[in-house]
Amino acid sequence: MGKMMLVYTVFAVIPMIFLTAYNYRKTSEILTEESFQEMQQNMVTTGKSLESSFLSYSTIMDLLYTNQMLNSYLSVDYTDISYWDMFSYIDKQLHSITILQPNIYRISFYSTNRTLPQDNYYFYKKEELPAGFEAKASEKSGSTTIGGIVNKDGVDYLGFIRKLNYYSSGEIENYLVMMVDANSINEQLGQNDNSRQMYLVDEAGQVLAAGAAAAESDIGKLIPGWKEIPSGDTGRKISMDGIDMIGMRREEDMGLNLLLLIDQESLLAETAEVTQRILFVFLLSSSFVFCAIWLYGKMAEKRVEKVVYAAKKLGDGQFDYILSDMGYDEIGQIANAFNSLNERIQILIRENYEKKLLLKSSEMNLLQEQINPHFLYNALSVISSMAIREGGKKTVQSVRYLADFYRISLNKGRQTVSVQEELDLLQNYMKIQKLRFGDAVDISYDADREILPCRTIKLILQPLVENAIHHGTRGEEVLHISVRVGQDGNRIFYEVSDDGLGIEPEKLVQLRTELKQSQEGFGLKNVDIRVKLNYGKEYGVTINSVYGKGTCIRVEIPRTAGSAFVNNDCL
Repeated sequence: MGKMMLVYTVFAVIPMIFLTAYNYRKTSEILTEESFQEMQQNMVTTGKSLESSFLSYSTIMDLLYTNQMLNSYLSVDYTDISYWDMFSYIDKQLHSITILQPNIYRISFYSTNRTLPQDNYYFYKKEELPAGFEAKASEKSGSTTIGGIVNKDGVDYLGFIRKLNYYSSGEIENYLVMMVDANSINEQLGQNDNSRQMYLVDEAGQVLAAGAAAAESDIGKLIPGWKEIPSGDTGRKISMDGIDMIGMRREEDMGLNLLLLIDQESLLAETAEVTQRILFVFLLSSSFVFCAIWLYGKMAEKRVEKVVYAAKKLGDGQFDYILSDMGYDEIGQIANAFNSLNERIQILIRENYEKKLLLKSSEMNLLQEQINPHFLYNALSVISSMAIREGGKKTVQSVRYLADFYRISLNKGRQTVSVQEELDLLQNYMKIQKLRFGDAVDISYDADREILPCRTIKLILQPLVENAIHHGTRGEEVLHISVRVGQDGNRIFYEVSDDGLGIEPEKLVQLRTELKQSQEGFGLKNVDIRVKLNYGKEYGVTINSVYGKGTCIRVEIPRTAGSAFVNNDCL
């Protein structure tokens, strides 16, 4: 699979990458040229739109400039005469103009004629001209020009000014000022954003209009060296706030300059978009090819891995693992041969296991049969002795107790009983021993009720207690025996402790060794062997004893585990 992907990468992916890079470069050159031409067209269109608007405003100024009646009214001394005719005439003329041109906010006159009414709407004193307006009007020698931006009540207006010197009136000077809403000019420039910015500036660099509110009124602070941008159809690369821009400049009437700045990256945006589409299609197709190669390789690889995994399972001894849905090709034929081998091995194992199972069952029965005759012999000895001494009364009781014991012990041939039945076996046994020893043996019971229904192999407790009586009794002292049955995690434990004679250290070591080696025998060794056969070597008998103080014997079995012979689940 790796080789197939390598071949595809070398002969398909790498050439396609070089082809895409070449296509990106050529496309960038073409689209950059197209974008530059679009900038030029945008500048021409916007310039003509501004020229048309300024021409209409200039024409209005020219009409007012050449109006002899208007100039005469502005030059008359109104000290002794009424100015009502003059006001009515001018109001009619200017009102008709503002009706036809809604972008014109106001037309006003600034004059040195002190007799004119100062209404602060049409007529103002010359001294009230906005800063810089008089100098620009004088510089243009009677031509219409833009004086600058005037802010009234929070709104910006573009101010056109012209000195009314067509008819000389001696010492009287009059200036015509027209206020145009700056937003109408801003709208013609378009909307400024991060990639495109357009400004209208005067010769001094004051921003008169922009696509949006300019952050600075001085273009020099926004674009240092803006005058170095060539005027015409060529552009120049400049830096603005750390961003590479392409700048173009166009000279307009009245000494104005139109500046257009476009982010260099935006010129290549369309190129990048086309390239991204090409790369997307290429990557998508490559992904499909890679997926096809990968899926084909994975299918073959998984089938081989299944065969290898099955071989490892066979090596680990798991002979029931079967390979399925492997097909009919060469790998499928190997899998079928492997399955046939596993089936033959399972047949052989099953035959061998059944033989061992029968042998183990025979051993268990033999061990069980060793317990019953041994106990029966001891019990009959007791009964015989009591019958000789007492004449028969206790003999009857002993026989009855013995019958109860064997009724539970035999259990219709079954090897398992409940924990409750195991305790009943021990209690019947102790009733017989009480007839023999009387108060010389005192036994107490402590059993966890929760585990009484659980299953266990039979005759575990009786040999432990019998061992305590046989080896723990010393003279005339009362032997106290404590029987505990409980649970420790997922284990059930039987614990028989006494305060008897105890076991000598040398004999204790020997007894532990015999238990560890699972040597055959009666009593404790028999119990230990049966527990290990049923539940495993991690379970069995544990002996602790202090000579002269007593002995404690503990047997542990699993609570929820079973074996071939015992199901230890609770009822």
